[in-house]
Amino acid sequence: MTAPDIEPFQRYLETLTPHTVGGLGVLVARDVRFIDPFHDVSGAVAMEKVFAAIFTSLANVRFTVTDRAWSGSAWYLRWRFEGERRQGSQIIAFDGMSEIYFDDDGKVRFYRDHWDAAQGLYERLPFIGPILRWLRRRIADGA
Repeated sequence: MTAPDIEPFQRYLETLTPHTVGGLGVLVARDVRFIDPFHDVSGAVAMEKVFAAIFTSLANVRFTVTDRAWSGSAWYLRWRFEGERRQGSQIIAFDGMSEIYFDDDGKVRFYRDHWDAAQGLYERLPFIGPILRWLRRRIADGA
């Protein structure tokens, strides 16, 4: 199988804003499935809602693709996510990887994001964050 063109989808992610979220339907299949640590949704409209929700609590959101690879059936994108919390101006940043499968029409039919929700988000929360960081250190030290 020839690698589908990842450029339009990669460009979409790297230039994502509240105003461009609606352009997702051109790039994904109507019945696309999207999975990340917090969501498992089907359909372009549901995926758009997930993407749009990012902007309700974060400003200056940016995905930066740092590497990519084609396996023969899927694209894998390594990326860095950055955003600024609207309340408190705290920077949220973490690394992740996406696996992306295309249909015969060149549209994304399956999209799964892999990232560490504890390190990427939970450890930044006021009450649970210190506990998770303490647990991570204890495990690393061979508690």
